[in-house]
Amino acid sequence: MGFHSGTRTKSVLVVCTTDAEGIAQNKVVSQGIEFPNLAEHDGGSVLLKSLTLVDEVNGTLECDIVFSELSTAISGDEGKSVGEDVDDLDGTISKMAGFVPVRAADYTDLIDARMATKTGIDLVLQSSPGSKSMYVHIINRGSTVTFGETNDVRLMLGVEY
Repeated sequence: MGFHSGTRTKSVLVVCTTDAEGIAQNKVVSQGIEFPNLAEHDGGSVLLKSLTLVDEVNGTLECDIVFSELSTAISGDEGKSVGEDVDDLDGTISKMAGFVPVRAADYTDLIDARMATKTGIDLVLQSSPGSKSMYVHIINRGSTVTFGETNDVRLMLGVEY
């Protein structure tokens, strides 16, 4: 699906709150981060076309960005493994739409930060009934990254209706 007459697009930027600490490989960086009003109507869907991840630590956060229609935590806290200190992940996993991997080759060096861009994603995201919001969880897949501030990670989604 490409641009055509009548196609509408939207981009939304959010801070992916994390803990100001070192987060090791395969540990949760951020969870249940809301993209409010991403869909046009309750229970609506969008087509994810692109994403931009800004890592203000300048540490090249290699990660998986996991999309869900629920904000339910996937870990007891940032810095822990997926499922750690969580009683039941089944309901959360059943509402996940997919993931986008961000790797070192996706980044450009901005001297004081790094920015990764992924395009041509074409992943359908669905909000839950009664909501226009969609949610992301970020899992570190590279080496340990130490965040100095809780707002060191920002994510922008570009979607098409």
